[in-house]
Amino acid sequence: MAAHPRAPPPELIGDAVAQILVRIPPDESAHLARASLVCKLWRRIISDPGFTRLYREFHHRTPPLLGFLHNTERGSLFFPTAAACPFPRSPCGRWRDLDYRRWWALDCRHGRVLFQDAADTRKLIVWDPIGGGQEELDKPHHFQHTMMCTAAKVLCAAAAGCDHVGCPFLVALVGIYGGSAHGCVYSSEARAWGEPAVSLHLGTAGRRILNLRRGALVGDDAYFIACDGDAILKYDLRRNRLSAINPPGRHGTNIILMPAGDDGASLGLAGIKDTKLHLWSRKQVDDEGTRRVAVARWWVQCRVVELERLLHVDCRRAMVIGFAEGVGVLFVRVDASTFMIELKSGQVSKVSDSGVFYSALPFMSFHASAAGFASSTVSASPLPAEGK
Repeated sequence: MAAHPRAPPPELIGDAVAQILVRIPPDESAHLARASLVCKLWRRIISDPGFTRLYREFHHRTPPLLGFLHNTERGSLFFPTAAACPFPRSPCGRWRDLDYRRWWALDCRHGRVLFQDAADTRKLIVWDPIGGGQEELDKPHHFQHTMMCTAAKVLCAAAAGCDHVGCPFLVALVGIYGGSAHGCVYSSEARAWGEPAVSLHLGTAGRRILNLRRGALVGDDAYFIACDGDAILKYDLRRNRLSAINPPGRHGTNIILMPAGDDGASLGLAGIKDTKLHLWSRKQVDDEGTRRVAVARWWVQCRVVELERLLHVDCRRAMVIGFAEGVGVLFVRVDASTFMIELKSGQVSKVSDSGVFYSALPFMSFHASAAGFASSTVSASPLPAEGK
């Protein structure tokens, strides 16, 4: 009697598939991309915004570091540090009509990238490389002077706990011209720039410029390096107010601003001097009232790290070029080699030994919905990515 062929095993239901896929580690995003190609059901699950929120919550809401952008004479390039490159699409739907060498990366945060048009510095573009959305905007009229040096940040405008999927955003723009600093904030919800902040006089001595290396976002305050590292510009976004802070020590422009402390609620600074990495945190003392208004602030040196012992190379020309918020990773370049240093563990990894990077803009995202980067349903050219 002939045996009947065995029936194929029943397919997993969507909920079971989601519970399996959500356990793929964020730093192994290539596996998630491959899973999206198994079948239409898996692809639909991974591309669903609800899965992105579940993925984020399962992995404790700290998105992984996927790589960093840096600017060269060839334009903005992405250097991946994770297994899969999350940049499948161009920073503009009309990519074929544009030259990517015109776009200059200013900031990456909360899953978005902020560019400036190198050919027309009056124009900015905010790009969501995972969702594919973008918004172009012109700088306010008073920021369009050709001699004004500007810097900017992009950040989520939603409440705490946002999954950064299609959320509203803000662009904080600062500029220095004629010895004074200026600030203004763009809201994607209002689709308009707000009232400019009262200008802050910085004096006329020295070169009053902004360092385009990425600053820091601490709570409602955006910080920028100004005046060749001799000053830190603070922009209180909630009060729409500018002020200046003196940095600790004398590191010149070889510094990076970053959130500090376990909760990231303090301003930190990393600077290199004489082959040593100096880490600082700005402390404050609050009053005893219910409003807890800060009455005093000062810099405290947290650590001093001998880089040559850590990196095992000659560090006389070492530069700190970036910091990944949330994961505590510092980027340091020594000649043509670039290293990632995890500040808590002291773990070091070399990410490149074939490029001179002057600034690293870390890109972090739960790009579960980036299964779309294997898609051919949208016709677009990729943002150039460099191999390791």
